[in-house]
Amino acid sequence: MRDMTQEEALAEAVRRWGASGTIRFRPSPPGRTHRGRLARYCCTVGNGIAGSFYSVEGQGNTWREAFADARPR
Repeated sequence: MRDMTQEEALAEAVRRWGASGTIRFRPSPPGRTHRGRLARYCCTVGNGIAGSFYSVEGQGNTWREAFADARPR
């Protein structure tokens, strides 16, 4: 199964969490293949309410992994 594009991931975030749905893509720095063992994953999704009691966030190396990981934090 292929991964989502950024546009598809944003559409899924908005479908799940409404207008506050957000995505963030942080690729590895140029010339580096590994992000380091403590680095966050490159794909992050959430409901945009970071730090609140109702915040939801998911992380993964692909958009699908990030959505599968999404849960209240």
